[in-house]
Amino acid sequence: MEQNAKKIELLKATRRALAIKKAHDELLPYLRLQMPDPQDPSDPELSRYQTTPLARLLCDIVQKVEAGKLKRVCVSVGPQFGKSQILSRAFPAWASGRDPYKNIMLGAYNQDFANEFGAEVRDIAQGAVHQQVFPGHQLKSAAVDHQVTIEGGKLNFVGVGGSGTGKPADLFIVDDPIRNDDDAQSASYRNRLWKWFNGVVFSRCHDDTPIIVVHTRWHQDDLIGRLCDPDHPERNGEYAGIADNWTYINLPAVVSDEKLANALGVELKDASTPNVAAMFGVRKPIASLWDGRKSLPFLAEAKRQDSRIFEALYMGNPSPDDGDYFKREMLLEYGPGDLPKNLRKYGASDHAVSLKQRADKTVLGMVGVDEDDDIWILPDVVWRKMETDVTVEELLRMMRDHKPMLWWMESELISKSFGPFLRKRMLEEHVYTMIDGVVPAADKMTRARSIQGRMAMRKVHFPNFAPWWDAAKSHLLKFPQGANDDFVDFIAHIGMGLNKEIRAPQTAANDDKPRTGSIEWILQQSAAQASQATREAANQGW
Repeated sequence: MEQNAKKIELLKATRRALAIKKAHDELLPYLRLQMPDPQDPSDPELSRYQTTPLARLLCDIVQKVEAGKLKRVCVSVGPQFGKSQILSRAFPAWASGRDPYKNIMLGAYNQDFANEFGAEVRDIAQGAVHQQVFPGHQLKSAAVDHQVTIEGGKLNFVGVGGSGTGKPADLFIVDDPIRNDDDAQSASYRNRLWKWFNGVVFSRCHDDTPIIVVHTRWHQDDLIGRLCDPDHPERNGEYAGIADNWTYINLPAVVSDEKLANALGVELKDASTPNVAAMFGVRKPIASLWDGRKSLPFLAEAKRQDSRIFEALYMGNPSPDDGDYFKREMLLEYGPGDLPKNLRKYGASDHAVSLKQRADKTVLGMVGVDEDDDIWILPDVVWRKMETDVTVEELLRMMRDHKPMLWWMESELISKSFGPFLRKRMLEEHVYTMIDGVVPAADKMTRARSIQGRMAMRKVHFPNFAPWWDAAKSHLLKFPQGANDDFVDFIAHIGMGLNKEIRAPQTAANDDKPRTGSIEWILQQSAAQASQATREAANQGW
């Protein structure tokens, strides 16, 4: 018995020596050693760490980064899938142990969270397991936000908005720089994050510095979106060429792609119950990214509760293909010969005139309302970045060509420099379309409610042959998660403006007109004059 016990202990010691050697070269064995089984901590084959397909893939990715095989990597993965344990806790300690001269930086959404990572990395590096794997690796300075090895390598931890002055980076990791949906929906925060990434993260790097960005997707215009998401609307515009330097890896919670399944080592199977398969809208075999913790029924429940959040956070798709605010079935299309002839025409425009809207474009367009109150978006839409003088000339052209009854734009524009300039040009060109000021709600979703309601009732038609329609359709389906919303603002003006107007005249009503001078005729004229006075008051004196 005693000899058998000694053999078992010797076998465990041999296994542990091999595991320690392997942990020096591979991150996953290092992770497993960091979490020994409390019942038998000396056995390296037992561990509290659950080795998932995702863990294997993430460890493989960061090992390639550490080895110089990957230089710029963005990884999108859902919440609570164990990414931070790998990338932000174990990996910095492991990478520093392998090269104690290396300067490593890690960024998180604020300094408190960055400090938490720093404290955990410090505890790992000073722990017994790390010292067995990397004997002699010591920290001579070990503050939570700034650690220095005896060889001079530094580990710095900084929050979004924090300074990186004097802190070089031979490796930079950015983990979850967006805290929640409120931050993601704020264009101000997204711009602040982008400025921090370029002013702090990138400026600390050099030619050979690899960068890893990993976060849950919240918005099409989040950090991953700007860096490398191929569906970002400015991929060929403001952010053109940036994605060429980046490898983008999206790891959806529900795996259906066979290539990804092979990379993960998971088996795709038919969903156990039809309602689960129907919830994900697939007809082919699927698998959960972490079946032991986030099963397909659990993920189906998450999608049922909030499909928009599920698509963004769990699937890495912040703009669902079937739409959220505007559903795909709301988008009625018409062909070149389908436009009715009896239309009351109106114009509307959304102007990108402030620095905050530097990525937005101005949209000018016409709509017609038929005798059934259906709205027809006319193909003549101008949608591009324009200087003020060009915008005014395009407005004048549309007014001359279409002779709209009213033109809707934000009231604030009318009273500022744009309004007087437009009025001056209208007088010079003898164009006398009435400009009707619209006061939009601060919340874009609120201001679009009117047009959303009309679209839900299948009362709005879009020209499927117009060159701008594909881009407009994308804007509508991605709203409010899309990077830009200028087309949505344009049709929102139409909805708000039409709330004050009446439908197109009935073609058959000519025979029923009241006799001139009759009581009916007098009442009708009084109502028309009152309506005209209301519009003039809304237009602030125009």
